[in-house]
Amino acid sequence: MAAGSSVIAPERTLVTTRVFDAPRERVYKAWTDPKQLARWFPPEGFTTSACELDVRVGGAIRLDMKGPEGEPFNGAIFPGRGVYREVVPNERLAFTFKPEAGGQPMPTVLMTVQFEEQAGKTKLTIQQTLDTVAEFEEMVKTGMEQGIAESLGKLAGVLSGRSSDRGVTVSGRQLTLVRVYDAPRDLVWQAYTDPKHIVKWEFAADWETPFAETDLRAGGAFRIGMRPADHSEEGFVFEGKYREVVKPERIVQDTADGRVMTTTFEEVLGGGTRLTLSLEMAEAEDQERTGYSQILDNLGRYIATLRRGR
Repeated sequence: MAAGSSVIAPERTLVTTRVFDAPRERVYKAWTDPKQLARWFPPEGFTTSACELDVRVGGAIRLDMKGPEGEPFNGAIFPGRGVYREVVPNERLAFTFKPEAGGQPMPTVLMTVQFEEQAGKTKLTIQQTLDTVAEFEEMVKTGMEQGIAESLGKLAGVLSGRSSDRGVTVSGRQLTLVRVYDAPRDLVWQAYTDPKHIVKWEFAADWETPFAETDLRAGGAFRIGMRPADHSEEGFVFEGKYREVVKPERIVQDTADGRVMTTTFEEVLGGGTRLTLSLEMAEAEDQERTGYSQILDNLGRYIATLRRGR
């Protein structure tokens, strides 16, 4: 937990910070428009069965979440109620939220959300405060930190308009992109590693992949051709060696230009797969963000065609 000086009770508060590539007004609307909030507030695998917001001080919140089918949730409904305590448009929200699980009320969480403009982007700081340390520790054990992380990942997809998008972060020269694909992990792994599939998706806009070669083992080589789709240039070969291969969980690649790429595959509730790609950037940040975002979007579209063909 990262607690700043503005946190009143750090010993019973979880602080989460994210930067979204969207104007502050759009991010604020995603928190206050019931149609948008319903799409991202429930964590991964959950959906919203009812969402009603009266966004004013003293106004009520109703947000009922539906668990995924199958064990352990079997499509159960988890009601949630709350009240707005502060409403400063585009700047700050504070509201209580009290969920239920299995017909039993859970501790009340006070959520305080700060919206800060940062050169066209929005820094979001969320404080989740419990009434007592004991209640805070209970909620941490039940996955409060993971839950808000998954919700904010889904918010990134709502803001970008891409349903699989779970956000992009940059730390120094390290670029990390997260996607959640509505497909089982073995299918995502196959699409990501099999040359006959790689040529269908591993390229940015206006480019194509004429060939792919993979020796999928530690020490094995990979070679992937890249060229403009109009063949106006010869293109290049993206190549290197696999440092680590743990099927179907993790791949670490050493590229020929000395960079490291790590891709992980995690199962999520509801049968989906979270893919996290982290790499050292070779070009300008905007170029790398755009290019790899387009590549992973292509992968998502291609996986959807594989699912339809099963």
